[in-house]
Amino acid sequence: MSYKAPRRYSNGRKFGVERQQDFAADIAPRRPYENKGPNKWSRNLVWTASDANKPRKNGNTYMSTKPQVSGAGALVSNKQRKDSAYVQRSSSVSDTRGWGSNDKGSPKSKECVCKFWKAGNCKKGDQCSFLHSWTCLPGLVMVAALEGHKKDLKGIALPQGSDKLFSAGSDGTLRIWDCHTGQCVHTINLQAEAGSLICEGPWVFLGLPNAVKAFNVQTSKDLHLNGAVGQVHAITVGNGMLFAGTSSGSISVWKATDSKSDPFTYLTSLEGHHSSEVTCFIVGGQRLYSGSVDRTIKVWDLNTLECTMTLRQHTGAVTSLLCWDQYLISSSLDGSIKVWACSDSGSLKVTNTRRQEQSVHTLCGMSDAEGKPIMFCSYQNGTVSICDLPSFEERGKMFSTNTVGAITVGPEGLLFTGDKSGKLRVWNLAGTKV
Repeated sequence: MSYKAPRRYSNGRKFGVERQQDFAADIAPRRPYENKGPNKWSRNLVWTASDANKPRKNGNTYMSTKPQVSGAGALVSNKQRKDSAYVQRSSSVSDTRGWGSNDKGSPKSKECVCKFWKAGNCKKGDQCSFLHSWTCLPGLVMVAALEGHKKDLKGIALPQGSDKLFSAGSDGTLRIWDCHTGQCVHTINLQAEAGSLICEGPWVFLGLPNAVKAFNVQTSKDLHLNGAVGQVHAITVGNGMLFAGTSSGSISVWKATDSKSDPFTYLTSLEGHHSSEVTCFIVGGQRLYSGSVDRTIKVWDLNTLECTMTLRQHTGAVTSLLCWDQYLISSSLDGSIKVWACSDSGSLKVTNTRRQEQSVHTLCGMSDAEGKPIMFCSYQNGTVSICDLPSFEERGKMFSTNTVGAITVGPEGLLFTGDKSGKLRVWNLAGTKV
């Protein structure tokens, strides 16, 4: 596909709220859309080696010297450190791979938001022993709450070349928000439940029953891609292809073309692998990873589209996938977060498991202002834990009135979350350099 390079994100996208600090240069935004190279459509810059086709060993640690967080687009250090901005911490590393043990967490993990305050009727005020705040992480503030959706948010997208934010939910609407004012400028009745929403460069992709809608914000090209069987619950792009996972367990594939009239051509459907709904994707190197309600993770070769491996360690539906450095990280309704690394035999093995007291719904990774990797983990009770990698030490939390099912990283330190009630919140992660 040959597109004109989109312009960079506008510095004016503040959602009508004055920010405490302008740190656009400190937080790494999503890597700009580039139309070059064999994997021109990869939205997940994951593996550090240029020829990496899978997680690889590096000595005895399975670590590279410059790990990356998927989607962050910035190199980060893996050394143990003291972070004066977040109070001095010493990581508790339990194995040679550098992943934290199943510790009970920092004192911040004991903090809880007041349920009466969340409902708007706490009578204790400043005397309340619980938090009256949507976050307990220094530097993270909620800058806007966008009201309109009535049900579960399925995706949030901020395409390049646009000053509009897109959101879709199971209420059957697609909403478009002005990034300057935070106002909803357009509501589209989809006449069907949305199952997924992502963006790649100037393209916005929306999962619907038996189809994917594709819209180009630069050319206004509006396409209806047929071929999917069942509700589309997961979408991703990689190696010049668009993938859509459905409720039937199949994965539909379209090939990107150079044709302006027909930019996507239906290629094939990957059938007979997942026995139930495909819930999530991530692309790493030349591999596609798919998670499913059937409790498995399938590993696909992006060059041959063959399933090369099945990972079966979860006992509940797989809800989210994330790639960081040479690792695959997965979450599940079984209440666990698992870290996978490549073994001597070439297969992926679990190297660390974090047990939670409730189901885990969404994972999202980014780098902070100092280039350190952090991960957002959404839990059933509406809490989002913010952890360091690789130690898993908790920095703080975000709170919502319902389970957060969608987390999207934006430019200039912006972060977007959507919960099961349809609430869309915009957050600003302030710089932490000292």
